[in-house]
Amino acid sequence: MFLAKGFKGYYYLYYNDELTGKRRKVSTKSKLKTEANEFLRLFKTNEIKSKTNTNKPYCLTELQTEVLKYVNYNLRQSTVGLYDRCFKILITVLENKPLKFITIHDIEKFKNYRLNQVSISTTNIDIRTCKAIFNLALKWKWINNNPAKEVSLLKVAQKEILSFSNNELDIIFNYGKIHNIKNIIEFALFTGCRLNEILNVQFKDINLIEGIITINNKPDFKTKNGRVRKLPISQKLNNLLQSILNNEGNIFNLYNPEQYLFTKNGLKYNKDYVTKSFKKILRKSKLPEKFHFHCLRHTFITNLIKKNVNINYVKELAGHANISTTMNYIHIVTDDLRAAVNLI
Repeated sequence: MFLAKGFKGYYYLYYNDELTGKRRKVSTKSKLKTEANEFLRLFKTNEIKSKTNTNKPYCLTELQTEVLKYVNYNLRQSTVGLYDRCFKILITVLENKPLKFITIHDIEKFKNYRLNQVSISTTNIDIRTCKAIFNLALKWKWINNNPAKEVSLLKVAQKEILSFSNNELDIIFNYGKIHNIKNIIEFALFTGCRLNEILNVQFKDINLIEGIITINNKPDFKTKNGRVRKLPISQKLNNLLQSILNNEGNIFNLYNPEQYLFTKNGLKYNKDYVTKSFKKILRKSKLPEKFHFHCLRHTFITNLIKKNVNINYVKELAGHANISTTMNYIHIVTDDLRAAVNLI
């Protein structure tokens, strides 16, 4: 940041724009060095800077352009989609309103609009995204306060964490034993991995000598919280991997570290195909419609809790970012209650 004489002898202040990183200039409207220095002092305390910003009332579409540019570089593609969706709805509800005129009432309108379209959970996701959007505008000094800050999230009724009993798993394997996703089902049950994590496991991620599988970020795949985690290979999982690698001479595929563990016709499985196939197995098994593929992960975590595994170990194995997520699994099931009353 510095002063320099410019057109007709007026002093100009040169500074770096925090948002774009480009050099900008603003006229001090004075030819006197003392007055120019006072302008500089005030600018540094943000008094002049804030006045400069008010000269240009940034609008939602301008914020949309800059925020999407920012999140594209810094966040996962799935998260970028949330920001894009949020902006489209904001502009639908508020049109291209100048940011400085957006109030908490406007964000409440946005919230009610979404609540009439989607579930409470999805509405809450949009509110959180909205808060994050205006936090960026605040950080860049486009606004003086976040209009979404005081907007409260909607209360969500606690959902039942669905897991399979041993009897239900026996029924599933009875119907799924000849299905081509049987190995994927077993892998999920032995590791607790999310389906996307499973489908992106490559041979290079498997170390049978050290007994470790690495759930890794890839160019076209990012883990849910961006963290890499290493899972110990249990005996059951080792047996499954050995059967997969030795099936029809596939042991030679180990020389191709880029090959995916689960493939169909040489290509990795599609997520939708697996979820729909698993649903067909559940229906053939006549199990309740409420069950889905992710319940295999719930079953893995719930079984660890029931075996009194240290909660911090469970957190790491599950790949949870926060221990509070893991704590949700500490629920007492009916059988535990029955065992308790039988002690009387």
